[in-house]
Amino acid sequence: MQNQPEHSELVKFSYLDTDNFNAAQRFTLSEEFAEVAKLLKLNNSPNKLKILDLGCGNGIASYAFAYLGHDVSSVDPNPSEDLGLGATARLASRINQGSIETFQAFAELLPFTDSTFDIIYVRQALHHFSSLQKGLAECSRVLKAKGLLLATREHVTDNEKELKAFLESHMLHKMNGGENAYPLNIYTSSIENSGFIIINCFTPFATVINHFPISNTELMDYLFQLLKKILGGRIASFIINFPYVEIIYRYILSHFYKYPGRLYSFLCVKGKSK
Repeated sequence: MQNQPEHSELVKFSYLDTDNFNAAQRFTLSEEFAEVAKLLKLNNSPNKLKILDLGCGNGIASYAFAYLGHDVSSVDPNPSEDLGLGATARLASRINQGSIETFQAFAELLPFTDSTFDIIYVRQALHHFSSLQKGLAECSRVLKAKGLLLATREHVTDNEKELKAFLESHMLHKMNGGENAYPLNIYTSSIENSGFIIINCFTPFATVINHFPISNTELMDYLFQLLKKILGGRIASFIINFPYVEIIYRYILSHFYKYPGRLYSFLCVKGKSK
């Protein structure tokens, strides 16, 4: 797929470049990672943090965290040189301040002692766990008290019909298989039953983390063009600058455009188990 021109856009937006250093650099500079760093307050942290990148794939997020000076443990069951731990390990030599160490493991049995990490980051990987509950319980075990879990870009479907439609339309699933999705309440109940408190459940258009590859600018331009068509350019330019207009717009998109496999993200803190 990486060398097939017809899939070049999919490869780019999935950060699956043959040169994963290029992919890692793009992700580090992306709107998505800027929002991740903001949510985790990484830009305001003078301390070197211990971060678990769970389901790290080819290591783009591991590189981004390490680039900011943090120590990253990168976990994935896939050892491959192109899309797995081999690719992640190559990025370790590109880091000057932080560090990257790779571990081949499944989420359900993590090779770390209790209360090891300050932050656990899981990018579009919860839905790949063989047991969502066991994987999240392991996350809770290895996370420090009051540590943060950020699980991003998790596919949501409401029922079996939506799941079937999602899998049939997912290009990577059609090529390689392995995709999955859950109803939203399964994610939230599994997270809370594993000892986490959900600080924020981000709906599909609430954050660029979810609606990437559509940028924030592109999303708002769609609204401006719609308002311009209905009300004219002058009124549209006036209305678009009110903050609540964007909030309402994102809410409407998230709650009425319910496509199969829509993306949610969860910012959580380790609290008391139920």
